[in-house]
Amino acid sequence: MKPFLPLFQTKFEAMATMAVLIVIFLINTGFKYLDYMEFKSHNWATIRGDVINVIRLKAKNGRDYQRLSIKSDDGLTLTVTNLSKEKLEQNMRVGFRVKTDEVDFISFFAKRFYATFVLAWANDVNSTSVKSKLQNAIYSQHENILAKELYSALFLATPISKTLREQVQRWGVTHIIAISGFHLSIMFGFLYFIIKYIYGFFQNRYFPYRNARWDISLIIFVFLGYYLWLIDMTPSFLRSYAMGVFGFLFLWRGIHVLSFEMLFFTSAFLVALFPQLIFNIGFVLSVFGVFFIFVFIKHFGQTLKVWQSAILINFWLFAAMNPIVYYWFGVINLQQWASIPLSMLFIVFYPLTVLLHVIGFGGIFDNFMLQFLSYESKSVIFNTPIWLLAIYLVFAILSVYRAVFMLFVAAIGISYFSFFLFP
Repeated sequence: MKPFLPLFQTKFEAMATMAVLIVIFLINTGFKYLDYMEFKSHNWATIRGDVINVIRLKAKNGRDYQRLSIKSDDGLTLTVTNLSKEKLEQNMRVGFRVKTDEVDFISFFAKRFYATFVLAWANDVNSTSVKSKLQNAIYSQHENILAKELYSALFLATPISKTLREQVQRWGVTHIIAISGFHLSIMFGFLYFIIKYIYGFFQNRYFPYRNARWDISLIIFVFLGYYLWLIDMTPSFLRSYAMGVFGFLFLWRGIHVLSFEMLFFTSAFLVALFPQLIFNIGFVLSVFGVFFIFVFIKHFGQTLKVWQSAILINFWLFAAMNPIVYYWFGVINLQQWASIPLSMLFIVFYPLTVLLHVIGFGGIFDNFMLQFLSYESKSVIFNTPIWLLAIYLVFAILSVYRAVFMLFVAAIGISYFSFFLFP
């Protein structure tokens, strides 16, 4: 068996590729800035779109308000604050005006408008999009609103309420709810298992000369590409899909794909095309997750058995990801350790619940799920300070070269639970 080739044969190739990607990034950023200047040239900007999520909140002064996620007609997903008394619901068509001086370039660049709006009109109509129809099909199988949100987020990457977000954070399973490479790998394996028997039937009779692995993989990636479009190019899933496609193509060319170069190239490629990804927490966490997977594979991939790796890598990821996760989400409690076995159980749970929803029995686990999510143990709020994050990042980089530095990364990740050592 021939050894795999590196992604870049020479340093010049790597530098030339990065130079091209930097130029593309700067061009796209320039276009974004021109769009922003056009946006700011008016005191008010008029936007039309569909309400995809409504979170009702209460301000410090006691005033009720709504935080809306709106998919605009030009493909942007906007987060806006509505102070009007009119109650808006999901799938409503709305037209509104945003005061442009409340939107800075970073918010515009990241496609998140944390600005108040003036509602022009709202129509209570059902969207005819495929995603809305699937969401309604999911909703029809559940009575509790949290169950509806949970499965809609799990299958369609729709936003979740503050209540559900706090519950999944307490259990440390945000990475399970947010559709990412974990879901892609499960979907790919599940679809491959099904399609190979159907494909094999026709291949044996009509085209035995075809490469089954290539054809089946290509079919699955086409399907997953449609799914990526359906869930509005969710950044974490976009990263995993791009790595999957590049990996699929490069593997057939004999190029090593389970490498840090591959991760860096894919991430840089996506950021060059979609500069706003650098502000997306889901994308950043997704990249870190793959980085630590590659660290584990590099040092232990050839020495451990498959079942040993499957168990240990979950412990490693839990510890290694804690510092970066707690930088943004500072809820710490002991029940988050359950995310390790839950991540392994999810490999079975995910395709099972998909099938149950297809046959109309999606609500069968609702009572158990709601009781499970509502459990709350003692929590501590602590966000990773910048100085500790810097130390952690240094050890993370060094862990690429020496396995001993993995211990320092894991030690920092586990140290957060020292809050519970003393009553």
